[in-house]
Parts: sequence; C-alpha cells; structure tokens
Amino acid sequence: MQPALEKIFLNGTSSLAIKREITDYMDYPWHYHPEYEIIFVEKSYGIRFMGNHIGNFSDGDLMFIGPNLPHVWRNDKDFYQRNENLKVDVYVIHFKEDSLGQGFFDLVEFTHIKKLFQRGQQGVRIQGGDHAGIAELIKSTYRASGIERLNLFLQTLDSIANTKDYELLSSPGYANTVNDTDTERINKVMNFLMKNFNRDVTIEETAALVNLSKASFCRYFKSRTNKTCFQVLNEIRILNACKLLVKSDMTVSEISFESGYNNLSHFNRQFRLITGMTAKAYARKYLKEI
Repeated sequence: MQPALEKIFLNGTSSLAIKREITDYMDYPWHYHPEYEIIFVEKSYGIRFMGNHIGNFSDGDLMFIGPNLPHVWRNDKDFYQRNENLKVDVYVIHFKEDSLGQGFFDLVEFTHIKKLFQRGQQGVRIQGGDHAGIAELIKSTYRASGIERLNLFLQTLDSIANTKDYELLSSPGYANTVNDTDTERINKVMNFLMKNFNRDVTIEETAALVNLSKASFCRYFKSRTNKTCFQVLNEIRILNACKLLVKSDMTVSEISFESGYNNLSHFNRQFRLITGMTAKAYARKYLKEI
C-alpha cells in the first residue's frame, strides 16, 4: 500500500522527537518516515498494519520500526463512537541514525544496536519479560530532558537491542519499496475495508472508490501489498474473529457472521488458513471455553 511521507520536526531543544498523545482515537493515515520509531501503546486496541503484516494490537503494544517502513494503527470501531471510557495513550520516540552525530552508532560499543537497526527494517514487536522495563524506560525518557534524556534514550535502545523475546513482523526489504504517491487512493481502500469487513464487499465497489477498473485495481493492489484485496480483507475479518473469540461470549457461528462470513464452513477454512488452527483451538489457547 502506498503510504504518506510523514514529516517529523525537532523542536530545537532536543536531538530526539518525543511525544505522548492522549486522544479519542488514532487518526494517522498509512505513512512512513526516514526516522527510526519507538512506540509504546499504553492504552488502545485495534489492528496494526506494518509493511505487509496485519495483526491485532492491544494495551502494551511495543514496537521498534526502521526508516521508510510503512505502518499504521487502526482502532476498533468502539473508539470512533466517542465512548467516554475509551482513550488512546501512546508514547512515541523518533530519531535518525545521525541524531547524536555522524558515525556515533558505528562505535564498537553499539554493535548490538546496529543489528537492531537492521531488524527494524521488518518492524520489531517486543514481548516477554523485558517488556515492562523497556516500557518504563520509554516513559522516563519522555519525562526527562537534556543529558538525562539522552542517557535514558540510549538505555532504551540498549534494552531493546538486547532482548531475546521479540517478533519480526513484515517481510524483509519491504521498507525500500515505498514512495509518496497514491496516498489518498490507498488510504481510501484501507478505510473502506476496515469499516465494511463485516458485510459482503466486492472488488467492483472497492475499485470504484479509486476510479479504477476491476482488472487495473487488482494489479495495482497486488503490486503494492504482495497480497490480493480479498487476502487482506480475510486477514482483517479473521483478526476480528480472534478478538471476539477471546473477549466475547459469542458462539463460533455468531462470530463468523459478525466477522463478515455468511458461510460457517468458509469461515472455518479461512480461520485455519490464516491462524494455523481451528477457532475452538484458538479460544482454548487463550483459556476461554466456547
């Protein structure tokens, strides 16, 4: 998907761009930027797009993202209904490899961080026992200033680089395929699929959104995502089903219908294809009986 180039500005008092945002919902478009990004989601849930990866996220999502890797977080529909009990709370750090000086990270002491930079090209999701400590370092970095902020930032990078419990999300090389054209077109498609996944969706109506013929749209979409439109739609639907299996009391049949499938057998085939297990096995894995 062709994302927007996000321009990130430093305020002149720091070598890093650090912010905390507390909002009703996440409203960023599908975007990329030449800076590295560390993002900690204190509060929020929905679906995360990272390169050609699609996955659910929830409170505590912690990511290290390399330059020019397109990404976006989309909240569940609950957030867009102005629910007073739901708020987004995220911490974000942006920096360039030369933010602390040309060649700074080429020092031998930072060899492990240079390896982290390479992993960041795929998007790194931090998990496990180191997660809480890294999250606290990010928040401390945000609260600090001056030399203390730089010191905490380096501790944060050191901790992320040293953790063994992480997941690489996108395919290798995806970050180098982006440019800043067609942004409006692809964001229209993304928004449409996210809002309409629980009903019948046709290629014709999706293509019409961006003024392309069916054949042209299929070629266009596949060339930019390495997936067909229906593959992406099914991934969004099954991720919604995964959330409902864990968080609701609905039956598998009800979840199938709520996720956009009118045929339970088709739902079961797609669920196994995407997750590698049945819906009931998925629910048991997360200690929930169906």
